Amino acid sequence: MLSRTSTALSALLALPLLALLSLPALADSDEPWRQMRTADERIDVETWRRPVEDNSIDAFRGRVEVPHSLPVVLAVLGDIDNFPEWVFQCDDTEFHPEEWGPDIIRIVIEGIWPVSDRDVVTRSSLKQDDNNLAVTIRTRAANDILEEQPGFVRIPALDNTFVMKPLEDGWTRITFTTFVDPGGRIPAWLANFVATRAPLTTLRDMSARMELDRYQDPNLEDMPILLPGTEDLRFPEAHRNPS
Repeated sequence: MLSRTSTALSALLALPLLALLSLPALADSDEPWRQMRTADERIDVETWRRPVEDNSIDAFRGRVEVPHSLPVVLAVLGDIDNFPEWVFQCDDTEFHPEEWGPDIIRIVIEGIWPVSDRDVVTRSSLKQDDNNLAVTIRTRAANDILEEQPGFVRIPALDNTFVMKPLEDGWTRITFTTFVDPGGRIPAWLANFVATRAPLTTLRDMSARMELDRYQDPNLEDMPILLPGTEDLRFPEAHRNPS
């Protein structure tokens, strides 16, 4: 069983951390998504982007299907100590469930020159679709939890959705759409580069990490109840722990 699994669901927020678009703006936008990368095979990552009205930064979406069950996906995402190994530009993570609450996490993002390092404090919530059993995590900035830290530019606004849909053959489809206002001054070309690279790099490396033995057959019943609805999660037969 993973150590520090007490952050399993709140940690989901970090995957698309530097891609750029708010969910409310995304939902209201009439601009079509433009596909940037198509999948040559099922396990390839697909990415999309679209412009945002009155904003030089594009929105992005990433999607991949992985040959692993939903519990395995949750196990990888819950191992926040290893986020810097596979999350795009993630440099560090911090959480204090006793002080901040179990749904709060601080993420440190390494800046790409000439951009300074950034951090954000976030709160997550969970819901599951009663019909297809897809799990959706919504994560938003909660910067009132912690004052700004020396040496970091505080990300002022973040609003993500991260959707994991179990498929009938035991695979899982992972889709995310996100907004981050990175704060400070970031050139549009750099922000859009991040919006293009973040979903591709992160989802590729996350998929590879699911192959490690430590994440196989996780017993999610042993994981602490963190977000409202976690204790009621249901999985199709193909996604259940065989033990």
